[in-house]
Amino acid sequence: MNKNLKYYRITPSVVKADTESEIEIRSFDGIMRFFDDTEYEVSFIPREVQEVPRGSEIKLRSYDKSIVPIKVYPENGVIKVKYRFTDEQAWRVHISTNEYLKHQNPLYEKYRPHWDGYIKEPQNGIDLFIYSVYEDLYGKIARKGDLHMHTNVSDGRESPELVCAESRRGGKDFIAITEHNLFTSPDRARELSDISRGLEVIPGEEVHNGYIGDFHMVNIGGTKSVNEVFLDNPERVEREAMALADKVQIPEGVDKREYLMRVWLYNEAKNSGGFVIFPHPFWNLGRYHVPTKMTRAILKNGLCDAFEVVGGVRPFEENLQVALWNDLRAEGVNIPVVGSTDSHSALDYRHFEKYTVIFGKDAIKSISDGYSVAVEAFQNENIRVYGSYRLSAYTHFLLENYFPIHDEMCAAAGEFAMQYVNGCEDARELSEKAEAKIEKFARDFFGI
Repeated sequence: MNKNLKYYRITPSVVKADTESEIEIRSFDGIMRFFDDTEYEVSFIPREVQEVPRGSEIKLRSYDKSIVPIKVYPENGVIKVKYRFTDEQAWRVHISTNEYLKHQNPLYEKYRPHWDGYIKEPQNGIDLFIYSVYEDLYGKIARKGDLHMHTNVSDGRESPELVCAESRRGGKDFIAITEHNLFTSPDRARELSDISRGLEVIPGEEVHNGYIGDFHMVNIGGTKSVNEVFLDNPERVEREAMALADKVQIPEGVDKREYLMRVWLYNEAKNSGGFVIFPHPFWNLGRYHVPTKMTRAILKNGLCDAFEVVGGVRPFEENLQVALWNDLRAEGVNIPVVGSTDSHSALDYRHFEKYTVIFGKDAIKSISDGYSVAVEAFQNENIRVYGSYRLSAYTHFLLENYFPIHDEMCAAAGEFAMQYVNGCEDARELSEKAEAKIEKFARDFFGI
């Protein structure tokens, strides 16, 4: 997290590319405050497309000096400045002043050799950041969530209610509860969403070919259960799947019956409005959970709508998933990606380190349209983002400048939601007030 966000706020932090925008910068605390009688200099320094020609005199670290700052006086302690942000890229916003001495403690002057660093901070300036995006991304709030979770309705540890409250406390904006062999219906999902106004609960299930079926597919967003058909009418599944043999070309080197079952499963899920996610093919059980030839066939032949490249498996298994996804992209197969935990305990915070970031209000539509990335964020390690370069670069900006504040606010809202789940009716109103603040912060940040 950019530590300056504790002291300053810049809104909007996401602007429309190639368009003039008015930016407001506020100071809350820190060494440099904004005073109306003091002139400040604001420089907008692009990360990618540089507006000043790079002449022979421009050295590796001297580009900033070629930027002409905008000089401005605050109004009621708020710096307002208009600027045209070109292209899609990150911008470093540098704010400084040479007139701050009149607002510093005069006792500092006597001890300048000891306090010089603090005294010069307004002159050296602080950095905030903005991202300019093209029209298709502009106006889309980034949201993060988990699309593969279990509760004690199947083999998880906690109730669905607690999982929802804890997910919100962990910064999630949407989740899908995907029990083994059991379907979280749309009505039940709406009931669970009511626990926290800011958390969308998507109906779903983890589908198996029978009660202890060998293959797993995550089916979300639909209106009916595919598991029920497998469990209650296996003869129908067998009959309809085998009848596909005359209509479906079986890829070379894969098991015919399994492939036809997977075709049937996908068709059945789509018939009920479902969105199918392929999870953990390289889960190592002494053998891979899914043979690689079958995994390739599923991904290349459209038997899923998204690939869980980051999921509830070990790093080397995820590495193979990412490597295969990259190979397929090179072959022209551009399947959307998601990140999930396959969580069986929402209270284990290790399960909040893998998630999907989407850009848009509707999670499934955003993923389907290609506006998603998978994120892996192990404690004490650098965060890794998997997706297109464009969305990955934007996501890294958000991970530094948006989600840390968003998550802190969600922690408060989720705590009140947890209290509500545990029987404190008064906490409901507090949760709703906290959610309203989260919504306002998101609108201000994304300029909506």
